[in-house]
Amino acid sequence: MNRGVGQARLLVQCPDMSVSARSRRIDVRVTEQQDAMIREAASASGQTVSAFLLGAAEDAARAVLDERRHLVMSDRAFTALVAALEGPAEQVVELDELFSLPPISRR
Repeated sequence: MNRGVGQARLLVQCPDMSVSARSRRIDVRVTEQQDAMIREAASASGQTVSAFLLGAAEDAARAVLDERRHLVMSDRAFTALVAALEGPAEQVVELDELFSLPPISRR
């Protein structure tokens, strides 16, 4: 195909089309009002209902998991944590006993 001056090639990718086949299914029951609202929002955003719901669910899942993976604390709390970690360790007899046992694979 010959492209004239000023013509550009357009590449369109659909965000809801994954490289690997989707083999799992999640079914959700909704009220009539929820159904109408979700369909309207999906349409307004130019997405299919499935893409809209999957995107919203992924965003919510990431937010929950990120919140659990990242520790947020004040400068004061961080300073106290660093001091505790850098200070001398306390001996825990029960841990000493546990680590002195032979590995399970050798019992």
